[in-house]
Amino acid sequence: MKQNLTVALLLAVGILASAVAAAGPAVAAEALTLDEYFAAALKRSDVVATQGELIRQAEEQHKQANAAVLPTVNGVASYTRQDPVTAGGSAASVFPNRQTLTKLAVTQPLFRGFREFAALRQTRDLVGAQNQDYLSARTQLFKDVVQNFYTVLSIEQDQRNLDAEINQDLDREKDIQARVRIGRSRIGEVLTMQSSISTLRAQAQQLQGQLSVAREAFAFLSGLDPATPLHDTETLPAEPGPLDDDLARLDRRPDVKAAHQRLTAAQENTKVARGANLPSIDLNANRYLNRTGTLRDSAWDVGIVLTVPIYTGGLLQSKISEAVSQQTQAELSLSQIRRQAEQEIRSSHQSVVYDRLQLDALGKATEAARKNYQAQEHDYRLGLVTNLDVLQALTALQENQRALDRARFSAKSDYLTLQAAAARRPAPPEDSAP
Repeated sequence: MKQNLTVALLLAVGILASAVAAAGPAVAAEALTLDEYFAAALKRSDVVATQGELIRQAEEQHKQANAAVLPTVNGVASYTRQDPVTAGGSAASVFPNRQTLTKLAVTQPLFRGFREFAALRQTRDLVGAQNQDYLSARTQLFKDVVQNFYTVLSIEQDQRNLDAEINQDLDREKDIQARVRIGRSRIGEVLTMQSSISTLRAQAQQLQGQLSVAREAFAFLSGLDPATPLHDTETLPAEPGPLDDDLARLDRRPDVKAAHQRLTAAQENTKVARGANLPSIDLNANRYLNRTGTLRDSAWDVGIVLTVPIYTGGLLQSKISEAVSQQTQAELSLSQIRRQAEQEIRSSHQSVVYDRLQLDALGKATEAARKNYQAQEHDYRLGLVTNLDVLQALTALQENQRALDRARFSAKSDYLTLQAAAARRPAPPEDSAP
């Protein structure tokens, strides 16, 4: 009986161990990488979805412009009843009292000052601009995700550092209390440690509040549980690339490409406005299915209509002036966007360069602070320095370590921001909207 119970117990323990082992990778798999976070944010973003709808609207406008060069076919039916003509009058046979008409009318534009082709090119450029706006919206969302991603990770790492500091100070407090009991330390040293621990706990509470805010922003962007763990898989390059390489990608940015295409569209719009001053020629054809009067036996007719604009009250000239002004506005907008994009790339690149210098300096400072703390701790045990000296060395080590960890996350955030500014992430220029 005991043997069976032992076997059953061992089996249960084995099953439990297998379940825990199986659950381990599943729990780790739940941690979100930056790309997975961005993918979740894309599905939730109203701004990106709105840009997708604007693309569809632009595509429909392009179809409408294309329809302007194609023939139109209309079915026409009419019934007219008029005051009876005097019996025997010749007009009675030409214009009967009751007139019916049924026909198919076809109109084919032959020449309209080439403005219909300019309008077709204009709408095509606007479709391209909307596609670039979609990519630009994705880029901005990526920047927001990057900032929130590393804010959360930085605060969580800061919390872990604080917890380690508090535990370290608690251990030191116990050590000092033991020294007080044997008369080798003063009670004031214990109080100093307790004050330091209380300060660290207050900072931990402040960090918890900041983390709560950052986690709510994460939930808003991703639509996921605020407590979802994050996993950083990004790596920093050993050295930032040359600034000229990033500036060379200026015209690959979606916002710059969109401004270029809007300028081209504005230039085509000027051609549309000027083409309205030219004559237009249309081919009209009718196929009569039923009509009354003397032409009731005529089944079809074809005609060409020439329309020459002579006077429109200054309307056409005003539209040309408006189109020229819009073209100038588009040129100014392109210039402004290019300058802003260049400034963003330069600033981001400079931040990456200084981040690298800061990381190097903080790494050396942290290592020096660690050695200093170890030396002070050793001298304290020999009675060569006071507890205040050790506490100052410990505080310096802790602050340098926290600053180094924060700088690492900030450097990654700045580097990815530079990647987005130089049109390297999140989407290459060849990507298109869905």
